[in-house]
Amino acid sequence: MLILRAVESKLRDPAFLPFELRGKRAALLGLLRLFGERFGDPDRAAFVGFVPGRIEVLGKHTDYAGGHSLLAVLDRGFLVVASRNGLGRVRMVEDSREFEPVDFPVSAELDPRIGSWSNYPMTAVKRAAANFGASALAGMDVAFSSDLAVGSGMSGSSALIIMTFAALAAVNRLDESAVFRSNVHDGVDLAMYLACVENGQSFRELVGGRGVGTFGGSEDHTSILNARAGCLSLYRFAPTIWRADIAWPEEWAMAVCFSGVRAEKTREALEKYNHLSIRARAVVEEWNRAMGTRCTNMREVADEAAARAASAAEDPLPEATRVLSSSERYPQAEWDLAGRMRQFWIEDRRHVPGAVRALAARDATAFGEISSASHADSRRYLGNIAAEIDELATSARDLEAWGASGFGAGFGGSAYAVLPAALAQGFVERWKARYAVRYPERQAEAWFLVTLPVGGLTEISRERPGRWVDGLWG
Repeated sequence: MLILRAVESKLRDPAFLPFELRGKRAALLGLLRLFGERFGDPDRAAFVGFVPGRIEVLGKHTDYAGGHSLLAVLDRGFLVVASRNGLGRVRMVEDSREFEPVDFPVSAELDPRIGSWSNYPMTAVKRAAANFGASALAGMDVAFSSDLAVGSGMSGSSALIIMTFAALAAVNRLDESAVFRSNVHDGVDLAMYLACVENGQSFRELVGGRGVGTFGGSEDHTSILNARAGCLSLYRFAPTIWRADIAWPEEWAMAVCFSGVRAEKTREALEKYNHLSIRARAVVEEWNRAMGTRCTNMREVADEAAARAASAAEDPLPEATRVLSSSERYPQAEWDLAGRMRQFWIEDRRHVPGAVRALAARDATAFGEISSASHADSRRYLGNIAAEIDELATSARDLEAWGASGFGAGFGGSAYAVLPAALAQGFVERWKARYAVRYPERQAEAWFLVTLPVGGLTEISRERPGRWVDGLWG
């Protein structure tokens, strides 16, 4: 079999896989064999890739509001093998029982079902068919595996959309399409487009649709596609603008724990997640009503408030929150627009730039303190920190991490801690033991690891001409 022969032989070369993926050789070989078992023994080319999960270091619920985020990706995510078929259908199988097999046509008329994992790949294929023409897209067979827990807060849902689109685009050489080239010019453009696939909005000439039901931004897609190994990446959003890649100090480590509390945007957490986004829109609406302005997002509200300050030394935040606390349409108890504005302001204007300065200066104490403060502000003003996540952040600091924070949409998910690399393994064992005492019922699903920032989407192999990933990301 071409796929097995070509990739298996390359796996014998120690330098074939990027360093961070070399521990995935066995998983990749198993996935290649699964592909052959489920889809026969075709002598055809294959796209083989890795799509990582995302760590939101700072920038909690800021991206869709036009703010900044400090981001990284980790060495957990989706391995995928995909090959063109002549069936006009997408057939997908995963190597465990987490996701049941699916089989659906390449069509702009698909009706994805919210609440099912298939909502994500079907939405990606439906949008591609609508934007680039179903008749121009061949079907594909896909085998994939994931070592990201569903609902972990590491953006597995966005990674799944990216995985599906990247595979479909690779097997169809979509990067050579005139429509694609006129609308998507680089990895940032592709991230914005795929965020629009997820939230249903249009992107340039590529008309939108229903999406998957979330009102989110593009930080997940941006980091998953464009992250640089060994760096945290700073972006501003709405629209997406790259600001900087800042080297992660070699003497620092990041420990990550999935709490075992799943926060799935298609299920229990969807309404809560969307409410935070709706509150951000309400902030803009109420500010415009009160001040007679035409701001379109919270970044513009913050800029407008700063411009109205009487002097450069005056703090405009109290005035901004005063205006928003008097809303009659949005009761303070339920909506707390002033608190929503305060969280955005502090996160975007203080925590993110402060962390960038600390990272550049290798000031571990300051970086840790900012991470912990961001967690506390999210708990207070967003109300999205589950008790288990708060315990993880608190215990990490008690165990002498420089700082710790929950991350992702919230309402479950994961936490990270920053600490000296030399102490990381011992720290993780103590962190895990303390969590087991406090939440023994979560141990079946919780996991802990030490990671470093890795690179974004990686094309491992493709046996036909064209370089989909390299062509966009260099």
